[in-house]
Amino acid sequence: MLCRMHLAPFASSSLATRLGTVKTLWPHAETIFSELQQEMEKARQFMSSFEQLLSSQGPIAAERAPSTNAVATQGSGEGFSVCQDVKNFAPEELSVKVVGRKVVLVGQKETQNVDEKGSFSYKYEVLKREWDVPEEVDAEALSCSLSKEGQLRIEAPRLALPAAPERNVPIQVSPAAPQPGAAPEDASKTQA
Repeated sequence: MLCRMHLAPFASSSLATRLGTVKTLWPHAETIFSELQQEMEKARQFMSSFEQLLSSQGPIAAERAPSTNAVATQGSGEGFSVCQDVKNFAPEELSVKVVGRKVVLVGQKETQNVDEKGSFSYKYEVLKREWDVPEEVDAEALSCSLSKEGQLRIEAPRLALPAAPERNVPIQVSPAAPQPGAAPEDASKTQA
């Protein structure tokens, strides 16, 4: 390895005067660090612009994420309603259960493919979704329907509350409360 220290004796010799300027194999450290600082500054600018993009479009990006493909109108005026895309599953591969105040959708699908060479591939898909049923919804009257487009709709109506007759509620007046700082009369007589 050659560095400036190794070439220093050569630079002072008479051969160096005949050859002219001497170049080393190593660039100056200042050059390396200034280039590194420029690259780091470019990376910082990119990251800050990326963070600004994410913060300004955060809700939009979350809507576009292919996470559940469910449209929920939970707790709307008419009751509970959820629509889930299940077009990859046959009706017999789906089950909907009510567990407490939750609706649980489970889809399980197994596929096995055999190619012309006799080797096969096995694929097992599971879809599981849970939704909370609001208290004002009748979970016992839950119903499901599957459209031809593969949309599963889960619905439940609001609880039908009986109409309460109008009644007057009496106002009770409590006895006057003792003033703070004033000693009760009975306690002062027993101390004397």
